[in-house]
Amino acid sequence: MSGQKAFTLIELLVVIAIIAILMAILMPALSRVREMANRSACSSNIHQHLIGLIMYADENESKLPPGAGYWLWDMDREITRQLMKNIGLKLSESNEDTPVPDVFYCPSNLTHKRSRQRCWDYHHPDGSRASYRVTGYFWLLDTLNEQGESVKPAIRGSGNKRWIRTTNMKGAGIAELVIDVTLSDPVVSTQAYPSGNFAQIIAGSGQGQYTGYYDTTSHLRSDKEGAGGNIGFVDGHVKWRHFKEMEKRYGATPIHWW
Repeated sequence: MSGQKAFTLIELLVVIAIIAILMAILMPALSRVREMANRSACSSNIHQHLIGLIMYADENESKLPPGAGYWLWDMDREITRQLMKNIGLKLSESNEDTPVPDVFYCPSNLTHKRSRQRCWDYHHPDGSRASYRVTGYFWLLDTLNEQGESVKPAIRGSGNKRWIRTTNMKGAGIAELVIDVTLSDPVVSTQAYPSGNFAQIIAGSGQGQYTGYYDTTSHLRSDKEGAGGNIGFVDGHVKWRHFKEMEKRYGATPIHWW
């Protein structure tokens, strides 16, 4: 009878070690590939929103819809309906809130993936239904009073940035309109977060420790820094902007970057 061959314990451990090393090498690369795919899908989302807004303006004497709230990702429910129509999406006849359209959320934002329905059909902490939806993108739309004057504070930082109210403007190719979410808290006086953070926004979600989730930046480099974001311009083109090129532009709690 011929003897049967088998792995020795040392050989088995060597194989396991090699597999572990290969996984350690491949996982970061796979994560980068997945993030690049998400960035591409996100850019496509923003491009569709630009088309929807341009179509809205074409039907309203070049005027764009107004902003909906303090947080730049808030959008009036009726405006979301019109944008969906403009980009060819249909609402459910039985319930307009389901299914939640993916185009309104960045695929890299894990918080929105977990709580998308809650964001789309947003209710205030007291249970009342909000007049706006919490989307996954910043809308740099102006808000005017009855006299036609902007009620929004001036945008901070360099470059003479402005809120957008019309597509009939000079410099449409450099005027930002729809952008990825890059949020941070200011200096936070907690032991866990001694300085501003991008991954767990204490100012949002009715305080994440109570709701079970925090608001977050869509494209993260680390808890303390964004990776950057897709920027959609009034003329309809989209490009990626690295975080090192962004500035604090708006808000105090939280801070909006672009």
